[in-house]
Amino acid sequence: MTEPGGVGRQIRPRQVGVALLALGLGLGTTSLTRAQQPPTPAPRTAREAELEERLRRMEERLQAMPDPDEVRRLQTKVRDLSNQVDQLQGQLRKVDSASNPTSPPDSNGMVVGPGGSRTAASMAADAAGGSDDDVSSEIGFGGTASGFGPAAEPPSPRFDMPYSPPAQTAKSLYGPGFQIRSPDDEFDIQFHDLTQLDGRFYGIPNQKPTSDTFDIARQWLVYNGHLTRPYEYYVSFVDALGSFSALDIFLNVNYDQRFQFRFGRFKTPYAYEFYAQPTEALANGEWSLFFNNFGINRELGTMLWGESVAGRIDYAAGLFNSVPNGQIDLSNDKSVIAFLNFAPFRPSAGSPLENLNVGGSLVAGSQDYAPVPNVLRTIVPTAGSNVVGVPFLAFNDNVLAAGPRNLWSLHTAYFYRSLMILGEWESGFEDYALVNHKASRVRLPIESFYVQASYFLTGETMASRGRVKPLRPFDLRRGRLGPGAWETVFRYADLSLGREVFTAGLADPNNWTNRLYATDLGINWYWNQYIRVLFDWQHAGFGTPVYYRPGRFASASDLFMIRFQVWF
Repeated sequence: MTEPGGVGRQIRPRQVGVALLALGLGLGTTSLTRAQQPPTPAPRTAREAELEERLRRMEERLQAMPDPDEVRRLQTKVRDLSNQVDQLQGQLRKVDSASNPTSPPDSNGMVVGPGGSRTAASMAADAAGGSDDDVSSEIGFGGTASGFGPAAEPPSPRFDMPYSPPAQTAKSLYGPGFQIRSPDDEFDIQFHDLTQLDGRFYGIPNQKPTSDTFDIARQWLVYNGHLTRPYEYYVSFVDALGSFSALDIFLNVNYDQRFQFRFGRFKTPYAYEFYAQPTEALANGEWSLFFNNFGINRELGTMLWGESVAGRIDYAAGLFNSVPNGQIDLSNDKSVIAFLNFAPFRPSAGSPLENLNVGGSLVAGSQDYAPVPNVLRTIVPTAGSNVVGVPFLAFNDNVLAAGPRNLWSLHTAYFYRSLMILGEWESGFEDYALVNHKASRVRLPIESFYVQASYFLTGETMASRGRVKPLRPFDLRRGRLGPGAWETVFRYADLSLGREVFTAGLADPNNWTNRLYATDLGINWYWNQYIRVLFDWQHAGFGTPVYYRPGRFASASDLFMIRFQVWF
């Protein structure tokens, strides 16, 4: 196309568009001038008025936000919410159509559900909870995975039940364990693992059923955290010697560390060596002769306890089931278990006596069931193992633990720099009876003590037993060479039962003994704060020779144990 009056000059489409726009504007101006006033607009509908009012409010909010980044984030969030609502509406149309295919769509194109007038839009709004923070937490509100049954109402801000906690951002960190925590530290969940892999080799060959073996002494999976800061939960599971079961399950209420309340299954507050020392931090790997065979271990119950009362006193007292390390009680009687520790010089920071502890504990209760454990052994990771630990006494099959059980202990624990000295005297009695002679109970006295010491050769210091951070972690990489932490350990333990165990027919004196001692010498090698290697040699001496295989008896037993432990 050529321009008039020009020779071969092309007219560009853009110029044509500008000319037409100018012409249109001119005509419009002329029309306004002639009419003197604009035409009367058509009446607005209520829907249009509502939309305009919403638009006005959004414009006011946008104008009040000087930060463009904040505006963009808000716009993105609005688009995301719109997409989620659209998805919910689509899902609800499918559900409603399947359950009530004859229901016609309403004026908005939504299918009315079988309940009547409740539309997909209103259900989606309820699911969204009326708040931006609530939407992502309840997508899929109708399924059992979110905690609601098929006939349950979805969470709604108009009701207090069912209620959905608002979704929160979270931060993760490592140490101790892996943690996921809310920004305000009110909620968190932690994951921990304890793995103990043993090699146990005995000095006497061909023992039955005890034998040289590699085994998994403990495999714990631990989950714990807070449901707001005062409410602490703890759940752990154990796989030990081929059995998998719940270990700890409890709720702890902690508004003040000096006065706390706990309910569930947890470590009973009996004996310093058990209650005050973490299992993963035991210097010789396992507990003493007394606690291995007569300790209550974990039990279901409730307990009041506290730490650092007046800066010096730790206490615990509770009511528990009576079966040692049990899941349910096999008798109606319950046990009272209490613990008291006094650290008179604790507030004196830097004093040589700062970490001196004295105190005691007790068990008072009754029982009516077969003895637990029914075979007593030298050193075991779990009571009742029939392949790990040398037996020194087995109760006859017709014996019941029936009647009172009263046990008590006194302890002294001293920590100074790299040194630990620990001693505990444990005593008491338990009543037993024969199955057909329950009225004729036998009171069996029990007496035991142990002394234990350890010392860090590499200079690490202690205030109590727990996680160790080596001064120079074990490492072979160039520039990071380190030996790890090395700790030497020693323990001597003695246990004696009354002669009544034989004279009353509770056990066979021809096969077993009622007195023994055990000496442990060992070395702990901590590669870092998560990995430990334990070498322990135990020599046990028996008051009278004990049965160790058909037709053979031994007056002593030796065990060499190596343990690899991972704890984080």
